[in-house]
Formats: sequence, C-alpha cells, structure tokens
Amino acid sequence: MSLLEPSADSVRPSPERTVRSVLESAFEQATSVDLEAAFAWMTEGRLADELLSDWRGLGEEVKSELERCRGAIRALKDATVPQDTVRYGRCAAEVILHADLKRLSSLAGRAVQWCEQAREDVITDLGRLIRERRTEFPSAKAAPLGELLEELKRARADYAASLSSYREELQQLSAQEEQRQEYLLSSESTSLDEILNLSDRQFELLVASLLERDGYEVERTHGGAGDRGADVIATGGKGERIVVQCKLRRSPSAKIGSPDVQMFNGTARPDHRATHPLMVTNARFTLEAEAAAARYGIALVDRAALRTWATLGEPLNLG
Repeated sequence: MSLLEPSADSVRPSPERTVRSVLESAFEQATSVDLEAAFAWMTEGRLADELLSDWRGLGEEVKSELERCRGAIRALKDATVPQDTVRYGRCAAEVILHADLKRLSSLAGRAVQWCEQAREDVITDLGRLIRERRTEFPSAKAAPLGELLEELKRARADYAASLSSYREELQQLSAQEEQRQEYLLSSESTSLDEILNLSDRQFELLVASLLERDGYEVERTHGGAGDRGADVIATGGKGERIVVQCKLRRSPSAKIGSPDVQMFNGTARPDHRATHPLMVTNARFTLEAEAAAARYGIALVDRAALRTWATLGEPLNLG
C-alpha cells in the first residue's frame, strides 16, 4: 500500500498518528542539548518575526504621520505668511517634525530589510543543520537581532520624543494665539491702518506707550527741535538705554533707506548714550538699510514687526 497508489479496499493509517509517533520517538532519543538548541532556534525565529512585525508597524505609523506632516506644510505654505504669525510658527514646527520623521522612516526601512535578512538566515542555517543532522546553537545570529531590538527601543523613544516636542510647541502656539486674539480685541491694540492715520507726534507717543507697556521707564515721549534723532528714550532695569527714532510714512509701500540709518547711527550712541539704538517705522527698510543697521548694531522694527508689537501685543524683542 502506498500513499501515491491508494487502494479503495485499504484503510490508510492516520498521517497525524504516524507523525506523532515519529516525533515521540525522536523526543525520547533527544538529549538535553538537542532540546535546548531546538528551543533556541525556535526563540530566535520568533524574535526575528516579532522584530520584523514591530519595525514594519513603526514604519507604517511614521509614514502615516509623515504624510500628514507633508500635507500640513503644503497647506501652510500655500499663501504668503508673515513671520510674526502663529501660522508661521506652526509651519516651522511641522518642518522640524518632518525632518525627524523622515530620518525615522529611513531607519525603519533599513531595519525591516535587516530583519528579513536575519529571519532568512535563521531559516537557512536551521535547514542546513537538519540536513546535516547536527546540533548547534544559533549564537551567530543572536547579535544582530539583539542590536535590532535595542535600535527599535531607541527609535520608539525618539519617535515619542519628537511627537511630544511637536505637541508642546502646538500648545504654546495655541496659548500665544489666544493671548494675541485677546489683545487684538482690547482697546490697547492699535492696527496698522490706525497708525497710518496718526500724526508724527502721535506715532512717537504710541511707541513710548508701547515701551512703557513692556516695562521700560520712558524719559522722553516724543521728539522736537534739537532732539538730534532721538524721538523716544527709555531705560530698563538691566541698564538698558533705548534710544528710538520713529519714521511714520503715509504709504505702506514706502521704504527707509541706508542714509537714514547712517544718520541715526551718528547720534544714537555718541549723543544719547544708547545701549539699544532702535528705528521704528510703519513702512519697510531697504536691504541696504538692513545691512547698515546690522553693521552698526541698530535694531529695526518694520511694518510686520510693528504689527506684532502694537496690534498683537507681543513684547519687543531687543535681542
């Protein structure tokens, strides 16, 4: 009787019973070393499978978050975004997270390849030992699996840290936006359109009030004849002496050039002992003016920065 040539009149033995009998016989003949080696191979194969599954899972999770991040960046970059807005801060946070996720995604992809190779090595080596009827422990393959396991722990920790840092940044931005909206609705907020309708003297008084709001003590609230370029002067508790020249322009597209910066530089420190020379305008500065200001150590507040300071209520950052 043969399994390949079955007879209708014969009754086949149960394949399960036959295999079980063979296994029981082999188990009775196996030494403790044989059993330990078999268990080690089974454990290593299981570890390789679990690592492969875990790395794939992490990679898919990171990939999903990466796609969301890319979409958010595209949406946030669709329009021209002033750098003083929370929208810009959100975009910056997404860009930082994107860089972290891209690195982790690449690492997960390489790890999956390593796990697949390690699993294949386990299968190949175990098959070779079976054919050669030899007992051998899988120590040669344990090291890379151990490294992959440790790397997986680090990758998960990095992923969690990146998400935590991103969420904290969003919470801070949300709180900042809430504060800005509250200030925007208050009587203290002054819009750029309102500033455009101020007189030169009123503009200087506004700047003086903003410095006072930020905690500085104002010595001069406006300029006049013989002010030698110092419209507003204020001092701080850390020895700061802020000397301000105000430049109100009737056209938002107007620009303040480098000659104005150079002229102010000639008096701010020599005549007024400024530690923090400051030029404030509701317009813009030319590139040459910005270069000159950087060279002379003069802080500039242009139209965008003035909106943050006067309209949204953010304290002035003098560096």
